[in-house]
Amino acid sequence: MASRNKFSLWLTLAVLLVVAFGVPLATDKSWSSLIDAGVERYLDAAERASQIGEEEEDDGERENGQPMRVEINDEVKNSAGIELMNLQQDIYYPESRAYASVVDVRDLIQWRTRLKQLELELELAQMEEKAQLQELNRLRKLAEATGSIASKNINYAESNWQQARAKREAAELTLEAARTELIQSWGAVIASWVTDPDSKEFERLVTRQDTLIQITLPVALSLPADVNVIRVSRQGQRENARKAYFVSPAFVANYAAQGETYYFKMATGKLRLGMRLHAWIPRNAEGLKGFFIPERAIVWYSGKPWTYVQQDEQVYRRRPLDDGESVTGGIFIQSEFEEGESLVVAGSQMLLSEEFRWQILDEDDD
Repeated sequence: MASRNKFSLWLTLAVLLVVAFGVPLATDKSWSSLIDAGVERYLDAAERASQIGEEEEDDGERENGQPMRVEINDEVKNSAGIELMNLQQDIYYPESRAYASVVDVRDLIQWRTRLKQLELELELAQMEEKAQLQELNRLRKLAEATGSIASKNINYAESNWQQARAKREAAELTLEAARTELIQSWGAVIASWVTDPDSKEFERLVTRQDTLIQITLPVALSLPADVNVIRVSRQGQRENARKAYFVSPAFVANYAAQGETYYFKMATGKLRLGMRLHAWIPRNAEGLKGFFIPERAIVWYSGKPWTYVQQDEQVYRRRPLDDGESVTGGIFIQSEFEEGESLVVAGSQMLLSEEFRWQILDEDDD
């Protein structure tokens, strides 16, 4: 056993000596130069790896490990029919949907008639009271001057005056109660239109120049205090919606939908009594700054919306739009884009096909 161990030891030493003297003789290089060459190769490899990493970073975001970019030549570009649009920052007012209905203002006409009648009754009561008081004072003066007026006549005149005064007070209470009921039913603003004989707002309503509508908001929504204008449409199409102007809160709720209710007025146009309308309520009056991406510039992939921007003459990059908000005719987004970038508004679907065609080719090369 001892002789075998000695033999192995001597064999190992012999191999080391052969390597130590044989490699330099075979390569005509010293060990120091071989080590320096190895270090240099390692540094070159590290630098190339760093450059590759920077190139991958330049590719921006990646989807499932693949860069969201595509490079095409002029021939493909022409066949794709690519059209570009310069992005401009815009202001968007986020909106909530609500429902509205045309209000029947015949009740307001009846209110004006009723109040006018009560006002006339009060005037008659005031005139009657005044006349009875004058008669009482006349009889009192005659009694003091001549003594020819019996006290019973004075008492009778005073009783008539007291009755007239009571009728006047009752007429005042009736009129005041009616005005309070009107305010409770319609609010102070509309009530002032009814009670003011020279109200232009009331005149425009009864002549059908303007229409009063009632908005019912979703249960969890309130009308912002600084919002005075909304949009309303008969067909449910936002692009055809017209302006309606705030009037006042509506104190009578819609029993079918227990949200807050408000009165707005708008030009009558083709509106008719009883119509159900669609309304768009701004969430704030200031608006949000961002970019509008038209629908024709949007492509769908993996259930998400995307669009392309031109990065170079033949290079296009795919950008996500899932953080944007769907609006009429497209998507409004506040991030991902810069003003002046060239947005692809035609040919996006072709770019998507080219992007994944080249990715498949790259995988086949591997």
